[in-house]
Amino acid sequence: MPIAPWAPRRRPAVLLFSILLVIASHAAASPLLRCQVGYAGSSQIVEARLTQDPYRIPAVDIGGRFKFKAAMIGDKQAIDYIKLYAYFQTRRSDIPVHQATYLPPFNLSATESALTPQNSVYAGEVERELQYRCTLQEVQP
Repeated sequence: MPIAPWAPRRRPAVLLFSILLVIASHAAASPLLRCQVGYAGSSQIVEARLTQDPYRIPAVDIGGRFKFKAAMIGDKQAIDYIKLYAYFQTRRSDIPVHQATYLPPFNLSATESALTPQNSVYAGEVERELQYRCTLQEVQP
């Protein structure tokens, strides 16, 4: 059976278009840091996106006893570092009780990959427990 004369020329064009589509979709993706934080039987999700100013990121209230802050610092080309903070809330002020730093390389893909194990932080006179774990993935904006 003869092959149509247009078939060989069309396949490279389709292949090139497919490659460009994959590259464009990858370039538009950005990292998302997602932490599941729990205290006293309840949990909530804290998400962070790339920023260059960690001081503008607010700490999130966790059950009125802790605050949690996730900072992913870098630009569109790369993540420079990730820092996670936990604060114990008192009447006078928030007391830093935990800080973790993660440096490159990072495993970025379309599916979530674990950045941290399950962590437990204890603070206060009765040793209240905050638990968290974080994942990292590339998402479309």
